[in-house]
Amino acid sequence: MLKELSEVTHAGMGMYEKWFGSMIWGVVDVSIFISISYFRKNKSKYAITDILFLLSMIYIFIRSFYTSQELGISPGSNYSRIKANYFSFGYFIGRVLPYNVLKLSDIPEYIYPQPPISTEPKIKNIVFIMGESEAASHLSYFGYDRDTTPFLKELSKQHPDAVIMKTYSAAFMTAVSLPILFNAIPHPNGMNQIMRGDTNLFNLAKQQNYQTYFYSSQPENQMMIMNLIGRKWIDILRFPTDEGYKISELMPDKNLLPHLFSLNLDKGNNFVVLHQRGSHSVYGEALTEDEKIFKGKTQLDEYDNTIFNTDKIIQQTYHYLSQREKDDWILIYTSDHGQNVTSKIQNQGTQATDNYVVPLVIYSPNREIQQKVKTVFQKCEIAFHQQLATLLIDLMGYDMPIAGCSYGTVTGNFITGDVGYLNINADGRSEYVYPKRGGIKN
Repeated sequence: MLKELSEVTHAGMGMYEKWFGSMIWGVVDVSIFISISYFRKNKSKYAITDILFLLSMIYIFIRSFYTSQELGISPGSNYSRIKANYFSFGYFIGRVLPYNVLKLSDIPEYIYPQPPISTEPKIKNIVFIMGESEAASHLSYFGYDRDTTPFLKELSKQHPDAVIMKTYSAAFMTAVSLPILFNAIPHPNGMNQIMRGDTNLFNLAKQQNYQTYFYSSQPENQMMIMNLIGRKWIDILRFPTDEGYKISELMPDKNLLPHLFSLNLDKGNNFVVLHQRGSHSVYGEALTEDEKIFKGKTQLDEYDNTIFNTDKIIQQTYHYLSQREKDDWILIYTSDHGQNVTSKIQNQGTQATDNYVVPLVIYSPNREIQQKVKTVFQKCEIAFHQQLATLLIDLMGYDMPIAGCSYGTVTGNFITGDVGYLNINADGRSEYVYPKRGGIKN
């Protein structure tokens, strides 16, 4: 439940000017209320109010535990701070704690057997750049007014068959999205499936004799989800800590590339994941001033600089693979989730479209493979991460149907789906579903 505490702390410290005043106000507010007790001349006559207060808290705890949220138990931006905190605290105590500690999910488990091997791996080298917090709406390739992705434009001209499109992320946040994506979970509740590992990409890769690599530029103490991603099936796992950084420090994404360049891709099969810090807040903290082409100091400028930098990472990876002059590789890029960043706001995890519509880039010089990729995605206006996961399983040589784009799910902030999930139809219509008994079926 607290697996992203250090990540939230790190991001929050970079935005202290936004919350520091509110925190001071909150401390003063609480102090005033607490100090009232010292001025109560006859405390006994207030017993009834204390009882009413306790009853009101017990009520919100119970209501939060049983609610399907149709009645608006979640705090709204238009609520007073008292009402918002009443709902938030009540939901935390009544729903979040018991569901995490006692494993009380109402949502049926998603279980899928390990797919059988149907053939030898169809591609020798899979290089997967796993992005972070990149909203598709900030890519100039998709019409953004700043030139943030010049290489993607160039790639689409050089290789019109390259797949460059938008996709719905697996979830709204990293701690949920990555386990779901790397375990090919189409909808909640996939926790037990993740624990079994039957559709884990690293597990399946190992069984097909791939050497598996996971290089991350994220701080090691912010990646407590590695067991859910498939740590035990990763041959080489490296964090900034292994490069001399502190356990709480990130490193520039460009430092991932030497790891790729040092691999002998001519030897055996290789499944390589380059896990970026990307567009995670604090935006641009790992970039030098020379790497920031948008020179303003606003959060929007800094965020767009990270988009441009990711475009360069993709470009350098592509050029390295291309100069091998072999068609035994496929390059994939997507982001775990997005961010809602404008000149006025920045947030993550909300139902704003930018938080879950992200880029997807897939290219292989192998014509047969690229044609297969195009066939999978050509009828989709917006793809789903589940399509990517099942495509990878197919390319590894397994008999598992590749998912379509007629329907999909973006999971909320629990892998189990117990705080809700977004169902999306092919026409883009979406509905946020709050869990209740008899919910989604396998």
